[in-house]
Amino acid sequence: MKKVIFDVDGVLLSEERYFDVSALTVWELLYSKDYMGLPLEGEDFDARHVTEGQIASCRSRVWGKDRLLAFLKAHGINSNWDMVHCWLITALWLMALTYEKRSGGEKVCLTFEKPSDMKEAGLALMGLPVPEAEEILAKWEAVIPPDLEGEDVVTCLYKTMAGDFGNGSDWALLRSPFWTIHTEAFQAWYLGDDTFISLLHHVPYSGGKEGFLSREVPLAPAEAIRSLFIRLKEKGFAIAVATGRAREEMEIPFRLFHWYEEFDPLYLATASDAVEAAGLFHCPVPDKPAPFIFSCALFGRKRENYEAYLKEEMKPAAGDEVYVCGDSYSDVLGSRRAGTKFIGILTGLEGKKEAALFEREKVPYVDRITDIEKVIDTPSV
Repeated sequence: MKKVIFDVDGVLLSEERYFDVSALTVWELLYSKDYMGLPLEGEDFDARHVTEGQIASCRSRVWGKDRLLAFLKAHGINSNWDMVHCWLITALWLMALTYEKRSGGEKVCLTFEKPSDMKEAGLALMGLPVPEAEEILAKWEAVIPPDLEGEDVVTCLYKTMAGDFGNGSDWALLRSPFWTIHTEAFQAWYLGDDTFISLLHHVPYSGGKEGFLSREVPLAPAEAIRSLFIRLKEKGFAIAVATGRAREEMEIPFRLFHWYEEFDPLYLATASDAVEAAGLFHCPVPDKPAPFIFSCALFGRKRENYEAYLKEEMKPAAGDEVYVCGDSYSDVLGSRRAGTKFIGILTGLEGKKEAALFEREKVPYVDRITDIEKVIDTPSV
């Protein structure tokens, strides 16, 4: 087998828009009257006409000039949905602690079953300060062990905060109704009203958004990336994708840039496949850094193989030449468990600073995706 597997965000497409949308999602859930409706100091914005300056300001305040994003990525959290989840549950936790202190020991009770429940939470927490990014980061650093990775980070937060709410914190688990509320808010921002309705088959709870699909930015000229795909196939390599994006969030920009037709859809593996496997086998979602998505890219999105993928029983054979091109620690971990070689790409969140990670992990790296043939054409690597 000869195959090159591509991550998407930070490798083929810029993550910047995803990080922007994640910040806008947090902002909306906190301050929009459709959700918590907390009082806002400073300028608010109209979701239908948000400017680039407002987006940049919002992102800086939510993600602390990206320091919080870097912390989560270093702990193997690669999904923007899960990043938003960590931010929100920690903010609500810190506000609950302030509530208990000010009320003389009474613990707040929060319930999230539907989007309108966010309004009730806003009323319960009204008047309490919304934590700054630095406070959230400090809480993470205090309670999350340095070696904890992936979904275990969320589990750690959930277990640690549970006693600080009057009715527990089951809503803080991944895939809870609360998680669904904010992931659909994220998709409303990213997809825009028309595409949201087309894909999810219902009207967004808080609509009026154009979406960011047309603002996706490839990390090299789109035609140069397409030419890379063609050259690799001419050299005898199959090509595949292993991304933490949902299927539609991968497919739409791939079609826009005329990349989609270069791939066999059977080997376009996404987080949607991991969610499907979790439903079939009643297990936690095997998202990155678990190797499941990489295995789907390797051997195909075949349900009959899912159990073997989950058990990590299918690996490339000795002598196979399989590369994963990724930008993050979770990609390194996942590819290693999947049994592939790895090529680091320095166009992710940390840019060229990520070289230190790749050197520590003893994997080759290149400046951008269109440089990977320098590694692939060197058999000794």
